Amino acid sequence: MEILRRTLKVYVLALCAFAALSLILAAVIRFTGFPETWTFAGLVAALSLVSLLTGAMEGGIIGKRGMIVGAAAAAILVLIILLLVGGVFAGSFGMDSFSAFYIIPVVFGSLGGAFGVNLSK
Repeated sequence: MEILRRTLKVYVLALCAFAALSLILAAVIRFTGFPETWTFAGLVAALSLVSLLTGAMEGGIIGKRGMIVGAAAAAILVLIILLLVGGVFAGSFGMDSFSAFYIIPVVFGSLGGAFGVNLSK
């Protein structure tokens, strides 16, 4: 039960961190000369950073098979975010929302999981 509680806490922190990074990106785009065409790349970078941290925390919690645990944690996080966005913007959500670029955060989550397992030892 302790692992489940800590895992839920990790996902809540990850969603809050992603929301904060998204708001920072929105402010940078709105108030500076940062081109809007880079918005998706900025969101993928923010999601990759959050996935790295999520994978590291999950790897530390589980304590073994860090790359698999980190990749799974990042994939679940990406899926949760896509489902939340799909719920808010129901008209624009479909299977075409799953881009190959979402593999990048999963790879970062896998690296974070390996780091988290080795950090906990």
